[in-house]
Amino acid sequence: MVTVLRGRARLPRASEAPPSRGPGLVSVLVPARNEERGVGACLASLSAQTFPDLEIIAVDDGSTDRTPAILADAARRHPRVWVLRVEGPPPGWTGKTFALDAGVAVAGGGWLCFTDADTLHAPESIARARGFAETHGIALLSLTSRQLTRSFWERVVQPVAFGLLDQWFPLARVNDPASPLAAANGIFILVARDAYQAAGGHRAVAGEVLEDVALARRVKAGGGRIAFVDGADLVAARMYTDLASIRRGWTKNLSRLRGRRPLVARASLLELVVTLVWPALGCVVAPLAGPAGSGWLAALGLVQGPLPDLARGRPPLGSHCTARRRAGGPFPSGIGRPRLAGARRPLEGPPVYLKLRPCPAATPLKVRCPRP
Repeated sequence: MVTVLRGRARLPRASEAPPSRGPGLVSVLVPARNEERGVGACLASLSAQTFPDLEIIAVDDGSTDRTPAILADAARRHPRVWVLRVEGPPPGWTGKTFALDAGVAVAGGGWLCFTDADTLHAPESIARARGFAETHGIALLSLTSRQLTRSFWERVVQPVAFGLLDQWFPLARVNDPASPLAAANGIFILVARDAYQAAGGHRAVAGEVLEDVALARRVKAGGGRIAFVDGADLVAARMYTDLASIRRGWTKNLSRLRGRRPLVARASLLELVVTLVWPALGCVVAPLAGPAGSGWLAALGLVQGPLPDLARGRPPLGSHCTARRRAGGPFPSGIGRPRLAGARRPLEGPPVYLKLRPCPAATPLKVRCPRP
């Protein structure tokens, strides 16, 4: 955990890069299949971007809910949004890779931004991301995001799962051109078109469920520089909504992230479960275990530090679910505060936080939607 904290503290922040103002078109591609819950807000936040030369292509992948109507309304409201509908996928493709490939085929930008339909973007997310990529000579840039967690199981599982990912895929190694390790976050990827094409694009990863990681590996293997940096000030997302979707999603992701090796994947799931259960077990047995530093406390890991004060909205320990909030920040103050019932006070000693600083309340996200 100490290693995770140190790595996080040193992670560059895309929001600190000078914003790019062009020239050159950026094409944002948003694949959407049955995304009525969040795609409207996503497109509104993208339409409010300060980057001037921007097109937003929403690719409707055969939706059967209200998504087509929402996309059509967004295209009427926002002149930078237009909609492409595809039917598929053909054999050998996943729905997402086919939708993104179709979107790239009609996109005109020299930079391509792939983002999910359940995301929210701060007004300068594109400008800052491109500014960071241009400043540092990055071919493919991916951002960590702030996770919006509203249900009990989201708040319990998501911080732990992303903390484990931090250990399995240290971002310092991902960002090191000399290391073969590569990773990316499909929530936000910005890639130069020439590097994307040189890597074979989505056709080269057509059947990959984790197409983001596969694409990053191909770009890096081809000599392109990749970077995975802190974007929690710029992008937020809600990946899952309940325990069933959390179980399905992480079972699928862990299996593929661990090389589709069943034993390794099961070990990863066991590690996740143990990491979740261990602190709770410690809270039960600590009163019977004697003073701090005793064998029980050491075995349960309680001597390493207290539980974070999640009830006050501070970030979970060591995770991609960075919930840092700054005055004037871009995200709504009432959304996604990580809380855990019963974790209102640290067990003992000062609390330990991911970014080693408090999280003041943020101002609401302002989305400007022109009247039809």
